[in-house]
Amino acid sequence: MRKQRNKIVFAQRGNMARALFYLNTLLWLVISVGILVDMLLDNNGLSMLLVAIFLLVNMAAMFFGGRMLDQKEKWTYIFALVAVVLNIGLAFTSVPELLYVTALVIDGIILWVLISLRKIYFK
Repeated sequence: MRKQRNKIVFAQRGNMARALFYLNTLLWLVISVGILVDMLLDNNGLSMLLVAIFLLVNMAAMFFGGRMLDQKEKWTYIFALVAVVLNIGLAFTSVPELLYVTALVIDGIILWVLISLRKIYFK
């Protein structure tokens, strides 16, 4: 009975975390486009390329963090946890702006859900 309940809880929380990872990826895509447009208007060539690469890596980490969550392996959990913690740090860079605050709230919820799932990954 307990194993059945654990599977249901894992599925529900895992799906919630996965959806939040994907939502966060889309949010960072919007933030990235805004940043790159601003930099393009300011004629920042090389720095724009570096920022674009950095933001692309961030979005990829968030996407793959959500994508790999259904695997019950320790390294996928640790990867997702590290991606969220680093993303929280990135969201603090411009906290007064609405999109960054939204990203920070989503990251906090993802972190809370991931912490609640740790027993499943570390049996």
